[in-house]
Amino acid sequence: MQEFALAFGKSSLTLTLEQERVLAVLRPKPLASPECETTVVRNALLNPIGSRRLREIAQAGETACIVVGDMTRLWARYHVLVPPILEELNAAGIPDENITIVSATGAHRAQSRDEHAKLVGDEVYRRVRMVEHDCHATDLVNFGSTSSGTPVRVNRQVATADRVILTSGIVHHFLAGYGGGKKAIMPGTASFEGIMANHRLSLNPQGPGLNPEVRAGKLAGNPLSADMIEAARMVGVDMIVNSIVSDEHQVALAVAGELVAAHEAGALLVDEYFGVPISEQADLVVASCSGYPKDINFYQTYKTAHNMVRAMKKGGVGILLSESCEGIGNDKFFTICAGFTDNDSRERELRQNYEIAGFMGYTQLLWAQENKLVVVSSLPEKQVCEMGMTPARTLEEAMFLARKWLPEDFSAYIMPAGAATFPILKN
Repeated sequence: MQEFALAFGKSSLTLTLEQERVLAVLRPKPLASPECETTVVRNALLNPIGSRRLREIAQAGETACIVVGDMTRLWARYHVLVPPILEELNAAGIPDENITIVSATGAHRAQSRDEHAKLVGDEVYRRVRMVEHDCHATDLVNFGSTSSGTPVRVNRQVATADRVILTSGIVHHFLAGYGGGKKAIMPGTASFEGIMANHRLSLNPQGPGLNPEVRAGKLAGNPLSADMIEAARMVGVDMIVNSIVSDEHQVALAVAGELVAAHEAGALLVDEYFGVPISEQADLVVASCSGYPKDINFYQTYKTAHNMVRAMKKGGVGILLSESCEGIGNDKFFTICAGFTDNDSRERELRQNYEIAGFMGYTQLLWAQENKLVVVSSLPEKQVCEMGMTPARTLEEAMFLARKWLPEDFSAYIMPAGAATFPILKN
């Protein structure tokens, strides 16, 4: 027997498993933090991909708009990304007073001035005017519709600037394939109607169920990603500057350049470091979110569950460790499961009133219906059952249940850092 320590909240649980059952312990490739994050960003701007340098694109006297994310994307480290961009714009002859920073909130909540300063840093916040996007604003600028019918109405500051620079961080994203890049426009600075129309492309256009082409790690042939790119190109983007962040929350890598070319280069780096090749799927996957704060609530656990099922045989067993000390974390994530009697009614609700959290809750319910998912958490057992999963109070209890469903010669993967580990099945 072999023991594995897996993070759970602010402590850990011990998994005991026969060594011959374990195919592998899946972990992301180590990504070293740099000596200087700013140097990483400057080097990316010095060597743009598919583009001239920003200081060569921008012209003296023009206006510029730098798009950053909101507090839900604080991890991208905009306070590191923005100052080198300002250096480039200033060098081109664009003074600070001609520059506006827009916080791309998408359909998220409004933010405070203190949160704006936290996003870009106190010095930048004092230097440059910063505004917040409102997806319901009446002065959004209309660019028409994409070929998929998504209305493209965007923030006026973005639409009227001579130069538009998008910033974000790149990670695997369950809808867009990868975060960053075009997402700063759609959904970041788009209208509510446009955001919902784009996100509905995640549902199967030919009938019930999910769109199989919309998934993490997929750019080519992903209609939702293509729709975002089309919207961003309609608006006009001069450069993206995107970070890839280490476990130590440092900008370890960065890419800059043309909207698609630079983003695709960054996506390859994300695959290199966070994509873990596997030659086969396992009967059992035991996955931890990496503990607190990544398992602070069950809504935050979604990414770990998403990655876990990629390594699991269809009809297999998954054990998900998420203390969830603050409960579910999102009402819509839960009510799409508990508030409807069948999948037809859930899907009708999503098509009529699309919500990201509802989509996430629905997809997790589908995984639970296709497989056996056991949740070790502090959630009330009734809530876990209403989400289609089996509750367990201890890892030992979870393994006892799993063994009843598994074949005697079962195979297993262990994922100690489930949220950051993206299994890639190789043919």
